[in-house]
Amino acid sequence: MTLSSTQYQRYVDQLHSDNRDLVIKAAHALGDIGDRQAVPILIEMLQKTLEPAIRNAVAIGLRELGDERALYPIVSLINDPITESNRGTLIYALEGFNCRQLLPFLVDLVITGNFEVSHQAFSVIESIDAEIDSETLNICVQKLKNALLVDEMKADLLEDLNDLLHEMHTTTNPNDPQN
Repeated sequence: MTLSSTQYQRYVDQLHSDNRDLVIKAAHALGDIGDRQAVPILIEMLQKTLEPAIRNAVAIGLRELGDERALYPIVSLINDPITESNRGTLIYALEGFNCRQLLPFLVDLVITGNFEVSHQAFSVIESIDAEIDSETLNICVQKLKNALLVDEMKADLLEDLNDLLHEMHTTTNPNDPQN
């Protein structure tokens, strides 16, 4: 989608509106148009806003843009206690990025998160389309084994994740003795 610089600037200006709905629409629009010049502006808004609905809209806009500059600011917010009860959409936003290097972190979210966080992190792991080395697999599997010893409520999800990790490793490393 091509926008004139005037239209683009209008969306940027709307990010600073007092009208929450207008800010949310502008954040979505900036993501939808695919113009990466919006990334620094959206990252700044993501980091500064205290409003969960705005933060979520900005995270989704950044997901749509898929610019790697946004990955660690999103992860930082997921780890921030201020987002503890509003992490699901932030984790959903990770699906727009290559999260292979975040696999142990995502496994921790599956293990420790509430229902929404656990399932969304599982979904992000499913979306990873990259090689998983034996060392990372071993780290993640050990985390899962330890969690299975103490959390029967999530046993099915954790066992499914264990199976998924082994499939991801087998698919990418068919000659590895771990398989």
